[in-house]
Amino acid sequence: MVIGENRTFLGEEALLRERGVQLDVLQDADCVRLMENFIAARAELWHEDIGE
Repeated sequence: MVIGENRTFLGEEALLRERGVQLDVLQDADCVRLMENFIAARAELWHEDIGE
């Protein structure tokens, strides 16, 4: 499984690995920027379900 970035949100990566799923976390600059821009523009939406 390819994950574009996991700086903004950590999912169940440990559980996936425990179940034998190979993960490739890219920390892709475009993905990071996309999420940072989304969070900045729609903070209320982000914090509604995901944010801290």
